[in-house]
Amino acid sequence: MLGDGKLNSLDTRLEQFKLNNTTGQNELQSVLRDYAQLIEDYKALKRSIGGKGNGVTIGHTEVSEKPRNPYLLVLIDGNGYIFNDELVRDKEEGGMRAARMLNDAVEKYLRESLPQLKDNRVIVRIYADLTNLSKQLAKSKLTGLEKRSLAPFAAAFTRAINLFDFVDALDEEGTKFKLRETFKLAVEDSSCSHILYAACHDSGYLSQLLPYTGHRDKVTLVQGAGFNSGFHQFSLNVTQFPTIFRWSELSAAPPTKTLAVQTSERNGTPTKPKGPLKNAQNYNTIQNENSWRNNGDINFGADNTSHLGCNGFSEDGADEWSIKTKTKTKPEALCKYFQKGFCRFGNKCKFQHVPNNILNPDANGSTVDRSNISSVLPTHPVPGFIPLNKDHHRLDIYIPPPTPEAWIIYNARFHRQKPCNDHYLQGVCTKFNCPYDHTPLEPQARYCLEYVVKCSPCPRRGACRSSDCFYGHLCQKNDCMGQMKGCRMKGEQHSVDPVLASMVPADEDDMIQHDDLSAGIGAHGPPGEMVAMW
Repeated sequence: MLGDGKLNSLDTRLEQFKLNNTTGQNELQSVLRDYAQLIEDYKALKRSIGGKGNGVTIGHTEVSEKPRNPYLLVLIDGNGYIFNDELVRDKEEGGMRAARMLNDAVEKYLRESLPQLKDNRVIVRIYADLTNLSKQLAKSKLTGLEKRSLAPFAAAFTRAINLFDFVDALDEEGTKFKLRETFKLAVEDSSCSHILYAACHDSGYLSQLLPYTGHRDKVTLVQGAGFNSGFHQFSLNVTQFPTIFRWSELSAAPPTKTLAVQTSERNGTPTKPKGPLKNAQNYNTIQNENSWRNNGDINFGADNTSHLGCNGFSEDGADEWSIKTKTKTKPEALCKYFQKGFCRFGNKCKFQHVPNNILNPDANGSTVDRSNISSVLPTHPVPGFIPLNKDHHRLDIYIPPPTPEAWIIYNARFHRQKPCNDHYLQGVCTKFNCPYDHTPLEPQARYCLEYVVKCSPCPRRGACRSSDCFYGHLCQKNDCMGQMKGCRMKGEQHSVDPVLASMVPADEDDMIQHDDLSAGIGAHGPPGEMVAMW
């Protein structure tokens, strides 16, 4: 049996062991915590050295690392984002001017939208299939017929500013490959502060932007011709440079025989018809008689029945083939009797029988299809810019006709008192003691008012650049040839090319003097017969 002294000694030793063990456990936990913090600091430091971020947290201290030489990248698919016609036509000079204009536009965007990046360098990379792009531009008569006619423009663009490059990627697949890899490199580069992404015409780029949804501080989309609506899903900021890039796509029509004919004539080689002629001896006669269309001396009437003989041959020996050849060489020579609904010569007529929905020739001699003109006009305005066609004629944003219910509301309001155009459409009326209505207007009535006033011609026609002009600059009605009942547009406003080609900044200080126009549809509401027409 143990004594009391020995029991007390064992008790003391046990208490000492427990105390020592607790101290060791606390020290162990402290060492483990310090080790874990050291590992986290090491990983963070490794990430910062590897270029994965602009800063690192060591312990509880934030250590920020400013990137060296920060820059903004403008990444452009040149196959879809094509420079405006006036720049492309000027070749080397146009390329240098395009580079300077783009640089100024990007710097302005940085000052207004991203002021924290205004001191960053601007780097531009354009990738395109130069051969195919030159071919498309040649079809639109913007460049020559050389295989790489756009090369002088691209070289001058690259030469103009040291960080601007217009690169030939050989084909469309090469363009996409270069653009994807450049974008991937830029988003992982800490020195790249922002990317202006100008490749939103092709749905093939959608998958590349998916990981950056909502990253407005890193990517901004650039709107251009054929903007794919699928890019709106990424919730990114969208900007546009309409004074630099085309606002409409190039025509995809196949090359016509006209180019071959013009090339042959330029080389001094006469172009002869393919295949045998019914009366081959009259070919030279046909070539010498091509001036008959320009004289304007031919009149169809009772005395003109002798211009065709039997079996399609004319009395001077020209056969039916020669008549068709003449018709094709001058497509602008239309039969005025066919337009009126009667031509006794039918298919044997020397002039073209063009349906009424193909209207007057424009300034360049080509015809404009008015059968569905509303589908060609621009549908969405760009704030601060005026849409223009290839002839620099102002275009209007398409306004669909109001519904019958809206017309009923408008007519009731109009007959009570004519609404004031300036007050409702411009937001301000400067007339002293204005006799027109200024009381609140129903939304349907206001839409009808805007539509009605847009049907009245602007006094400045296509040269108008006023930002507050609410009059029309061309006729928006389908199939209207200037003879539709109630149409107030002039004849030349029915031959305006409705295809959007470019945009120019609106003139904010250029005010239209609305008092110069007479009262009625163009000033303060339509006359009674105009309302009844709808």
